[in-house]
Amino acid sequence: MAIKITNPTDNQEFSLEQQVTFQGTVDDPITQVELLADDRWPLGRTQLSGNWSISYAFNAAGNRLVVAKGFDAANNLVASDDIWVEISSSWDLSTFLTPNFQLWEFVVSPTAQRLGIDNTPTAREIENLRTLCSQILQPARNALGALKINSGFRSEALNLALRGSSTSAHRKGFAADVNPLSVGTRRFAEWVRNNCDYDQIILEFGTLANPDWIHVSAQPRNRKQVLRMDRSGTRFITLP
Repeated sequence: MAIKITNPTDNQEFSLEQQVTFQGTVDDPITQVELLADDRWPLGRTQLSGNWSISYAFNAAGNRLVVAKGFDAANNLVASDDIWVEISSSWDLSTFLTPNFQLWEFVVSPTAQRLGIDNTPTAREIENLRTLCSQILQPARNALGALKINSGFRSEALNLALRGSSTSAHRKGFAADVNPLSVGTRRFAEWVRNNCDYDQIILEFGTLANPDWIHVSAQPRNRKQVLRMDRSGTRFITLP
C-alpha cells in the first residue's frame, strides 16, 4: 500500500501564480488523494484508480512542503508522500502602478527585511495597489506634490509582526500610510476627503492639527470614514 508523487521532482522551482501539475501513482486500496501545502493548506482532492493528477497555482513565494495523502474507500489514511517545491517571485518591483508610483514603494519593508519575512503580493493584491494609486494617491500627488509611502502591502506574516489588525486593508493591498513631502499631513487628509472616493482616512498619532502620518484606503466599499488614532484609541471624527 503506497502513494508516490512522480511529478514534479523534489526541490523543483516554479514562478508565483504558475499552474503546477502534481502527478503520481497509488496502490490498492487507495481510492482518494488529497494534496496539501505545508501539511495543512489544501491544494486539491481527487478520486482515482492507479494514477492521479492535481493542479494548483501558488499565490505566496517560498519553499513549500507538498504532501500527498492517500485514503481508502472508508476515508482512512493509508499512506503519504511529500516533496519540496520552490515558488519564486516573478514580479518586477520597478513596475509602475501609475505614472508616479512603483511597486517597490508598497512592498519593501525594513521590518520584513530584518525578520526575513516574504512580503510578496499576489497578482490580485498588485491590482488592488493599482486601484489605491489610481483612486487616491496619484490624484493627490498631482495636486499636492510628492508623497512618501511608509507602509503599503503587508503579507500575513508581516502584518502579524507589526501587530496589525487581521482585517486591515493593508493585507489586501488597499491601504497605505502616507507622509506628504510638500504640504502638512492634515492638509493631505483634507484634500483626500474633499476630492477622492475612499474607504477610510485615519489621522494617526501626533496632533489633530499635525498627525504623524495619514492612513488612506480604497476598498471597494468606499465607506468614507474619517478617524483619529492616538494613544487613547481610535474614534470617528469630523474634519471642518
